Amino acid sequence: MDQNQRPSSASRAYQFHPGRAAIINLFDLYLGRSSRQKPDDATREPPNKTQKRVIALNRELPPRNEQFLIDFEQIQSQFSDQEQLRAVTESVLISLVVQCSSHAPRADFLLFALRSLCSIGYINWDSFLPSLLSSVSTAEMSVGQGTQSITAVSSQPGVLPSSSTITSSANFQSSNPASPLPSVHGIGSPAQSAIEPASCVTLSPVKSSDVSGAVQQSNSRVNSLIRDNAISSLRQLCCKIILAGLEFNLKPVTLADIFSYMLNWLVNWDQKQQGIDESDVAKSGRPDKSLIEWLHSCLDVIWLLVEEDKCRVPFYELLRSGLQFIENIPDDEALFTLILEIHRRRDMMAMHMQMLDQHLHCPTFGTQRIISHITPNISGEAVTSLRYSPITYPSVLGEPLHGEDLATSIQKGSLDWERALRCIRHAFRSTPSPDWWKRVLLVAPCYRPPPHGSTPGAVFSSEMICEGTIDRIVELLKLTNSEINCWQEWRVFSDIFFFLIKSGCIDFVDFVDKLVSRVTEGDNNILRTNHVTLLIAEIIRVELVMNALNTDARKVETTRKILSFHREDRSSDPNSPQGILLDFISSCQNLRIWSLNTSTREYLNSEQLQKGKQIDEWWRQASKGDRMMDYMNMDDRSIGMFWVVSYTMAQPACETVMNWLSSAGVTELLPGANLQSNERLMVMRESLAQKNPSVLSKPGVTLLVLEILNYRLLPLYRYQGKSKALMYDVTKIISALKGKRGDHRSFRLAENLCMNLILSLREFFFVKREGKGPTEFTETLNRITIITLAIIIKTRGIADADHLLYLPTMLEQILGGSQHTWSEKTLRYFPSVLRDALIGRMDKRGLAIQAWQQAETTVINQCTQLLSPSADPTYVMTYISHSFPQHRQYLCAGAWILMQGHPESINSVNLARVLREFSPEEVTSNIYTMVDVLLHHMQLELQHGHSLQDLLMKASTNLAFFIWTHELLPLDILLLALIDRDDDPHALRIVISLLDRQELQPRVKLYCMNRGPPEHWLYNVMFKRMDLQKALGNHLSWKDRYPTFFDDIVARLLPVIPLIVYRLIENDAIDSAERILAKYSAFLAYHPLRFTFVRDILAYFYGHLPGKLIVRILNVLDLSKIPFSESFPQHISSSNPVMCPPLDYFATLLLGLVNNVIPPLYNNSKSGSVCDASSSLLRATHSKNPATSQSGQTNASDSQKAFYQIQDPGTYTQLVLETAVIEILSLPVSASQIVSSLVQVIVNIQATLIQSSNGLGAPNGVAQGSVLPTSPSGGSTDSLGASRSTPSVPGMNTSNMVSRSGYSCQQLSCLMIQACGLLLAQLPPDFHIQLYIEASRIIKETWWLTDGKRSQGELDSAVGYALLDPTWAAQDNTSTAIGNIVALLHSFFSNLPQEWLEGTHLIVKHLRPVQSVAMLRIVFRIMGPLLPRLANAHSLFSKTISLLLNILVDVFGKNSQPSNPPAEASEITDLIDFLHHVVHYEGQGGPVQPNSKPRTEVLALFGRASESLRPDIQHLLSHLRPDVHSSIYAATHPKLVQNPSSSVS
Repeated sequence: MDQNQRPSSASRAYQFHPGRAAIINLFDLYLGRSSRQKPDDATREPPNKTQKRVIALNRELPPRNEQFLIDFEQIQSQFSDQEQLRAVTESVLISLVVQCSSHAPRADFLLFALRSLCSIGYINWDSFLPSLLSSVSTAEMSVGQGTQSITAVSSQPGVLPSSSTITSSANFQSSNPASPLPSVHGIGSPAQSAIEPASCVTLSPVKSSDVSGAVQQSNSRVNSLIRDNAISSLRQLCCKIILAGLEFNLKPVTLADIFSYMLNWLVNWDQKQQGIDESDVAKSGRPDKSLIEWLHSCLDVIWLLVEEDKCRVPFYELLRSGLQFIENIPDDEALFTLILEIHRRRDMMAMHMQMLDQHLHCPTFGTQRIISHITPNISGEAVTSLRYSPITYPSVLGEPLHGEDLATSIQKGSLDWERALRCIRHAFRSTPSPDWWKRVLLVAPCYRPPPHGSTPGAVFSSEMICEGTIDRIVELLKLTNSEINCWQEWRVFSDIFFFLIKSGCIDFVDFVDKLVSRVTEGDNNILRTNHVTLLIAEIIRVELVMNALNTDARKVETTRKILSFHREDRSSDPNSPQGILLDFISSCQNLRIWSLNTSTREYLNSEQLQKGKQIDEWWRQASKGDRMMDYMNMDDRSIGMFWVVSYTMAQPACETVMNWLSSAGVTELLPGANLQSNERLMVMRESLAQKNPSVLSKPGVTLLVLEILNYRLLPLYRYQGKSKALMYDVTKIISALKGKRGDHRSFRLAENLCMNLILSLREFFFVKREGKGPTEFTETLNRITIITLAIIIKTRGIADADHLLYLPTMLEQILGGSQHTWSEKTLRYFPSVLRDALIGRMDKRGLAIQAWQQAETTVINQCTQLLSPSADPTYVMTYISHSFPQHRQYLCAGAWILMQGHPESINSVNLARVLREFSPEEVTSNIYTMVDVLLHHMQLELQHGHSLQDLLMKASTNLAFFIWTHELLPLDILLLALIDRDDDPHALRIVISLLDRQELQPRVKLYCMNRGPPEHWLYNVMFKRMDLQKALGNHLSWKDRYPTFFDDIVARLLPVIPLIVYRLIENDAIDSAERILAKYSAFLAYHPLRFTFVRDILAYFYGHLPGKLIVRILNVLDLSKIPFSESFPQHISSSNPVMCPPLDYFATLLLGLVNNVIPPLYNNSKSGSVCDASSSLLRATHSKNPATSQSGQTNASDSQKAFYQIQDPGTYTQLVLETAVIEILSLPVSASQIVSSLVQVIVNIQATLIQSSNGLGAPNGVAQGSVLPTSPSGGSTDSLGASRSTPSVPGMNTSNMVSRSGYSCQQLSCLMIQACGLLLAQLPPDFHIQLYIEASRIIKETWWLTDGKRSQGELDSAVGYALLDPTWAAQDNTSTAIGNIVALLHSFFSNLPQEWLEGTHLIVKHLRPVQSVAMLRIVFRIMGPLLPRLANAHSLFSKTISLLLNILVDVFGKNSQPSNPPAEASEITDLIDFLHHVVHYEGQGGPVQPNSKPRTEVLALFGRASESLRPDIQHLLSHLRPDVHSSIYAATHPKLVQNPSSSVS
């Protein structure tokens, strides 16, 4: 006996109960079964006709059915323990049901007996039905032993679990390739709860002989039919019993079990016995009537369970059951009707999960979005590096799929496939960093390792990437053939192509096949140059490619196809380096293939192999003799030939360059007065030649690497997404050096680099890569980290809910070792989430001054001995060795006191020696304490009547002694210490005086002069390098002998000046901020991230900056290279009264985003989805004024500029988007006016574009009113005629907008909505508030919503019409104001960070009170798609659900004002289904799974809200409550079942 079939002690007790035999005999009597008949008589062979007659004559007739209850009551009276007798009776009944189900009269009597016993309360349906179903499942398995059994697996609806899983030899799965859901699961047997009697499965086990009869030796076909009929009869009787039980109030857990079994039977209705051919059954000619009968009975049970009058089980359970996806639907109208209803309601429910125009939501590569869905088994820091899936795809239940599930769900040629390719093509054109590509690509199946897990965020399959890559190649070939110089575009694409091939994201053999097909089957004349050959030559040494050409079975065919790409046509400029390379590249490729594989040599071009001799000859001539080639002065041919050599002899070419760098002929590149030439080269040589990480242990190499990172590669690291990783690495260097005595130069350079890295971050970050505890930052870096967080949160928001939860811990880590508090003026500009966390910190400056006063006598005594002009030099070492740390931190403060305004009166030599011997951390501490003491003494002297002007002059002079005269302290740290004390009225004035001093200004001018233009990549002349001591000063240079390359004291101020400007604005020192910006504007041109600085400071202080200061901030940029709108300068510098720009300005701004930021639309074609290259250029050239073209880049479109030309923000896409943001933030009008204008453009865009394209628009029309139909009749046929006339919108001239975009009117109007949503999401929350107000106003003012004469049917029709996706409405030119507004909101939502989504509640608050189902639907349509994004933000999810429930109460509340006629509950069944679905989605934290359950907190929330609803609505939501007695979700929820007292009725 199987382990799970062994009888329990209770079962055995029931088996041997004294009443059991009497009850069995009673039932045998009424069933007409002789008591002399043994239970296994049924296993004998069927009797012949004579035997039947004999038996019939001698059979005793059973008593009348009416007598049964009297006889049973006589047995009942014989026993005192009625509960045990009841359990025995149930077990006997269940056994008889299983045995007698095929005998119709006996089955009818059992139903009669069951009803009779129920009438006297002797049947506990909640224990009887689960036991019956469990026994039926066991019986079916027993019948199928030795063959394929009826499947019984774990319960598919997650809320309806069974407590024991019936194992089976084969599990039925319904595979639906078109469906992204997992295969349909079967249903398992129910559980035995602790309070229910044991199942009678073991009390009366049914043998296969009991059911299948005594015909085991019959042929297999008849045997199979008998068994199938036996199972059908058993299920039919079981359904009849369940229908009888449903007349009573069953427990939710019982209903859940019934539903699970019924669903499983339906899913597995067509399972046949293994080994029996279905055709044999068909040939038998017997109609399967019994199957149809139990199928209908099963459907009757299902309909009774989900009927809305009783709502025993939510209809939603059918929606997520997957029943509609069974493969073999029987030809049965009843089942087909149920499936159609499931599809209908599922589609209506799924609509609320999806945003309008969701298929247009694509990444722009202008924003960095963080992934928000569940990412199991990923560390915290790894999660912060993930991105949102670039595209989302709704599953059958409407949830957004992510990762590999998404990629495998999208069918080739579908709309979503095209959207994926839009994204990929846009990426090829916009050149996001490899870091972006790594996160979104799936490895090709042929290269994927076997134990492969899902990649979070990866959504593009190798097929998609392959198609997109070929599209880009064809596009570039068309551009090349049109004589457009696109060499740079080819180079940028080659980098990405190399990465895709090396990463295994493209199946190389498949790629070659498809590329050949595309070139030959499409425009056969498109391949005229060797650009494709060059692409292949660049990746031919990749391991995956070499394997394909060496070991793949198709290697010969692949090689021949690669060689077919060669073309003899010479380029238009054959003498250019590019032309020479393209001329020789085929030869290089042939030589490489010749060396790879002997079996393919016969296919090589002998002429090209011979041409390779020319390469060898040139190389021998160039590298022979004593004189080495001067690589800084090569002619075009030499450059081209050297490129060619790099493809044939890469190692010798590299070694030659290294030798040149190490030769004596290059020593003049590294001038230095105090170094020998070989020493000057040492740093560069080590850095270039060494690949071992241990090389960083050499001080010279460390310094060079830190300089290169800080002054050259900082934007590149940000572009590559490596800033945080570099920050962690540099932090380790800082941590090792901050306590090390004397190593100031490396420490300060690393600290400045880390400062720049922290300030460069534009998204939330962890301050520690892993682990807990305080950061390894210095005090200065901790303070800057807080400022950076304030800027990020306020200007870009927190993108993920988990980051909000981590923020308090992060602040503890940052401030764990810091005593600093920020001034009230600084805190008032902090975002509220940060301000609330910091405002309670105690200001311990008073304690610090007290500590100074206690130590002052000792400190002054020590400083007098150390710093007096006649001090003993030996006292220096005594002081360093024996002074206490708490006294050493006041050394500079003591020196300050001793100066008395005469810095020359102290011994600067001794002071310098001591400070050098201090650790960097001690020097920093000295600076902070000196600033506190300085400001404290100024206050004291002011109280004694001293002049403020004199005190400020003295302070400036004394600080100049420390910084410039004797170069004792780092200027950048001193300035930061001063601005952090901005709550002192004199600190910022001292800062300004230091920045104005004559010692600093010449150094700044000298730095700018020696460094050349800020675009150092264009400066091909060696810049002048300063002497080490002049560059860094005495304190930092000290014993060092390594030269500086880029480092300079002045350069250290680049991250500090912007922070000073921030602090001046916070303290309302606007004039001072403007003056500092004006004085240092030329210097700030060298700031590696000045564009980001301008964008962020405008956003951070939006609404608080005067126009004059805004213009000054904008002048930090090189305005000629920023793609501002043509009219933008007029709007910000106009002296006229402030007026909002016309709508045409905003429409043009959005058009620029459509043309340069939104991924372009393509038309599908058989040859591939590629738009005409000329139309792409048309969009690029019309949208913005192109920046000045760089050398060698003529005719290159702006969007294809290399990274080094757009280092900040990184890509042209980001540049255009952020430029639009800067324009909006700079306009001298309110956020309300700007948002109103943008919304008006969107509301009216489609009709206006149609009019202008048809010549109907009047550029300066003055008519008022909306030009789009807002009436329900707007979509009727009579409204679509050409005679419909609508007025133009004042201020919007769109006459040439369509032609400038390259799109149709319909396409452009939809993309303008997407662009507007994207733009608004980049702006500060001030704009969001205005958007919600304006959107709610437009919706509320729609006339048909306020027209009380409209019937409910008309309103429903109007709402459905108004909420069509704009892309659908645009096809008929019937867009509505509401449809456009909701699409705008959804585009806006999809780009918002998680933190800012909480503000979305404002739109609903402005729409209240809601009094109609029509407005209720609009609210749900707006807010519904947000809820999947909040699956992991439980608090915000609960707030949003609560808000929607409040709106539901507005319309269907007990105290709501009823409409006429009153709204029926049946009108909102889709909203009820949606609420069920979304709480399961949130409970799972992602797409709903079979075991998904709502959170108990959400059930409690629904329970409280339902108390205010009408009873009919309460009824539909009854299962979304924590009451285990009424809710199937509560009754099967582990937490609530274990603690039922916590449930709320």
